[in-house]
Amino acid sequence: MTTNNIQAAIFDYGGVLMRTVDPTPRRELDRRYGLEPGSVEKAVFANSLIDAVQLGHVSSDEFWTDVGQQMGLSGEDLAEFRQTFRAGDRLDGELVALIRRLRDAGYRTALLSNAPASLSERADCSNPAESLGIADAFDVTVISGCEGLMKPDPAIFELALTRVGVPAEAAVFVDDWRVNVAAARQVGLHAIRFNGLAPLRKQLQELGLPVPDPVLAPLPDVRAVIFDWGGVMEGLTDDGHTAEWERRMGLEPGTLRDILWGETWRKLSIGAITNDEYIQYVADRLSFPSAAAADEFTDEFYAGDRFNPETLAAVRRLRGRYKVALLSNAWPGQYDVIRERFELDLYDEFDIYVNSADVGLRKPDPAIFRLALERLGVAPQQAIFLDDLVRNVDSAREVGIHTVQFVDPATSLAELEALLGHPIT
Repeated sequence: MTTNNIQAAIFDYGGVLMRTVDPTPRRELDRRYGLEPGSVEKAVFANSLIDAVQLGHVSSDEFWTDVGQQMGLSGEDLAEFRQTFRAGDRLDGELVALIRRLRDAGYRTALLSNAPASLSERADCSNPAESLGIADAFDVTVISGCEGLMKPDPAIFELALTRVGVPAEAAVFVDDWRVNVAAARQVGLHAIRFNGLAPLRKQLQELGLPVPDPVLAPLPDVRAVIFDWGGVMEGLTDDGHTAEWERRMGLEPGTLRDILWGETWRKLSIGAITNDEYIQYVADRLSFPSAAAADEFTDEFYAGDRFNPETLAAVRRLRGRYKVALLSNAWPGQYDVIRERFELDLYDEFDIYVNSADVGLRKPDPAIFRLALERLGVAPQQAIFLDDLVRNVDSAREVGIHTVQFVDPATSLAELEALLGHPIT
């Protein structure tokens, strides 16, 4: 029995069901071929045939042959490259189980993916050697490489709706790409941008779908709890806030996100550039008359009280009984800014403080989790990590750390309590 008129749930594949949880293999390929970090991913995802393979105009083998030619690889070297490139990918079994539960409850379910036609064979088990084992989770599959259509084209959403047999307003669509979520909403679907199973559960529950909360049991031998800052200790700016600023400044959607948190921010967050260099970059990209004007803009953009006092209170209650750490993708000087803005001394509040810009590593690189564990003096299974971003949670879990994906203080601190087996709030 469905509620709130939702009768169908449609899910993306890459970035939702299948995610790269361990970036190490791709970084190893970068190093092997003497390339800058991220170059191998660009060689694949920015390849000139990427749309053609997703539209079914060329086969997967033809696509990868072209990637190999661009990188000077062929034969066994190319085969090894392909295998290594996907070595860090994992299927989210919990999410697949949730989809099966929805289907068993009477909801129509669909897989809607921009992917080569070969994904259809893997999804429907027609190739047992490479089967994903998810055929029983979906009533229908709509793969761009089989249809000659790809998201965000409205026609592929209409096709998926036709096959599941419900109108747009009776379906929910889940995808990790903002442009696809926006396009689905234009068609009339309820659309959710995927950022992990924890927030997805809550969003589906709000739509009236029968999605249970996870059943959690206390963990043995927990000795440390590791917190993120942005999104956990302090709430982040949301998409609506960024979009409003883009409208005020006359910018194309997505422009501000790329400028503030794109490649230049990533360089800042590992200490590869200075704060002054970053601000000058923002000034240049946004055509401010000076770096000082850009600095004023960022101060105004980030203004507002988003601090989570409940999370800080939990940190203080945990400390002493457990080792407590802060592990933050941040900028040089985060410590001073937090001390001034919130009157907090991070070295007093936490047993260890790891700032990505200070150590030259950033999440989701597994190396930064191992560094934090080493400084805490605990094994992975003795720690619980709280972060709002699914890629960071995925990577920590791959290292062997227990995780809580942070949604909000009430939800996520209750999950932490369940894992610890005692109250903390």
